[in-house]
Amino acid sequence: MLNKERFPFFKQIMKFLLLWNNLFLMIAVLIFSFILLKFNILSENSTNYTWIYSASMQTLAALIALLPISFSFYLRKVEDQKSKEFDSYILKKLEKDVYYEMMFVIIFSLLSIIINLGALFFEFYFVYAVLATLFTLLSVEFVVIYIWRLFDPDRIFEVLKEFDTKTKSSLEPSQTVITLDGFITKYLTLETSIKDYLSNENDNSLVNELPLYDIVDNLSKDFPVLEQYYKDFKEIIFHRNNLIHNYNEVIVDYNKYLKIIELTNLFDKYNNQFISERIFSNVSQVKTLISQALSEYLSDYRIKAKSADKIPIESYEENITALLKSHFTNDYYETLDYDVKSEADFEVIQNNYSNRKLVGIDLRMTDTTSFKNLCKANLGKLTKKYLYVFIINYDVIGNQFEINYQTKDKKIKYDTISL
Repeated sequence: MLNKERFPFFKQIMKFLLLWNNLFLMIAVLIFSFILLKFNILSENSTNYTWIYSASMQTLAALIALLPISFSFYLRKVEDQKSKEFDSYILKKLEKDVYYEMMFVIIFSLLSIIINLGALFFEFYFVYAVLATLFTLLSVEFVVIYIWRLFDPDRIFEVLKEFDTKTKSSLEPSQTVITLDGFITKYLTLETSIKDYLSNENDNSLVNELPLYDIVDNLSKDFPVLEQYYKDFKEIIFHRNNLIHNYNEVIVDYNKYLKIIELTNLFDKYNNQFISERIFSNVSQVKTLISQALSEYLSDYRIKAKSADKIPIESYEENITALLKSHFTNDYYETLDYDVKSEADFEVIQNNYSNRKLVGIDLRMTDTTSFKNLCKANLGKLTKKYLYVFIINYDVIGNQFEINYQTKDKKIKYDTISL
């Protein structure tokens, strides 16, 4: 896990005090107080001193009452953003920063009230009146800056920059230029791989709606591999958010881009390992299930007529897919046939986040020569969609099935099944 920031209250207060507009106004207040002290323009009348102290305390009390109201309004505004494009860590950071600044302003204003109250005992001393005025003006200034920052639309973008740390690349700049689209595409691929990994044996709803930040932040304790790469994930997420919202000021960090590729390959490896261990160990296992279904068809639906014109194509496909469904049974996947959105006639789809398409089976009924030409055209297209692809042709004349498929090492194989 990442180390928690030390002394966040004091760090935020220093950042607040060192704002350029805060520094400018503090200097102006100090100059004004010096002028008052130098020229002693206040007449020595006890009524004047008393009025300064009482008016200051009333003003500060009213401003202190305003601060929690403004903070409550700000929290509601932040709450409205939680369902939008900003990850939760950004909103939490904003809430904490605003809270720390509010507490500082309240404490300083209370101190100013105490100074004004104490100065009542020294009402005929001009220096105490100037001191009370100085603290009152500073308190008012801090309240103004605090409320102004609540409505600053650029504040959230500054927070994004804070989290995104730069890394140095060992390659030349010309070799490391990555576009925003390229980075985001890889990021989304990584997010999908991680969600697949988490949902392989778990309910998909666990991760469906969660952004990557919340997944890493909330589930790391349950998944050691997430905890192992926790820091890398956070760096990638922080950089991605900064890129999206501050793209004109930020360039893609090539090292973080490489980390995305490495982590994607790692989780793809875990996902493929899960398929090999729990679903299909290899293409031969898939072919065995298909062969069993086809052999059953040849046995149960033996056709005496040797003419393809007498075999309704709809009946052939329905019977084959029904048999395939009876053989492809597993808790980790489901089958789908005749989906208008599908590339194949029969699909085996994994029950995980992305519903990965494991097996695609295309059914044909034509002569052998036409089938082989058809395979050359369709096999490459289908292999882009499915992990395992089979094109099956029913040779009516020979009363046999012809199977064309691709092995794990990308070799094309041809086989026949007959009684």
